[in-house]
Amino acid sequence: MKKHKYPAGKKPKVSSQSGFTMIAVFLIMIAMVGAASTVLLSTRNNIRGAGQVREKVVSKYVAEAGVAYAKAIVLARWSSTTKWGDVLTTPPPEAGVYRDFTYGGTGGTPLVKARYYFLAQNNTDDPSMVATTDQDGKITLKVWGEILDPGSTSPIVMSSSYIEVQIYKEDGGFKTMGYTAQSHGGSTQSGINTFDANSVDFTKSTSF
Repeated sequence: MKKHKYPAGKKPKVSSQSGFTMIAVFLIMIAMVGAASTVLLSTRNNIRGAGQVREKVVSKYVAEAGVAYAKAIVLARWSSTTKWGDVLTTPPPEAGVYRDFTYGGTGGTPLVKARYYFLAQNNTDDPSMVATTDQDGKITLKVWGEILDPGSTSPIVMSSSYIEVQIYKEDGGFKTMGYTAQSHGGSTQSGINTFDANSVDFTKSTSF
């Protein structure tokens, strides 16, 4: 085999093309890893966001169930003589007390833990200007609905909704006025006015 001889002090030149190719491959790999990480983060954020939206919607439903429950409680205390005075003077024992609910967790359905509570207050524009005296047949119900962390034994609120509704009652009928709902820091807002017959029987059961 014929050997190549090089002049003294000189070495064979190594092509720079192979080195450039390796650098290009490394740059492409880094770009691909970065793109994959961005996609993963975006997907995780989208999934998390979708879950938060569902929690907010359910917490609003829970608060609306609390409104129905609060109506049933205060209607039983209405008087044609003092109107809402009995409710305002001696709040019902159910007011300010959480009602907890658990649903699912079996048969492939997700476990949902929720609760609501309500407060009854005189409307600020009542002619009496007294918190415990009702002269216009109106009362304000404030209701909070909350979705709890299903994996925690202690209540950890994951999403909450607040509904404030003013109701008007007289001998001839019952009216819900100025219904406003606010879900988790203003993410959802809605309004509605409804009329209810005086004989409506609101049940205390709640289902999701």
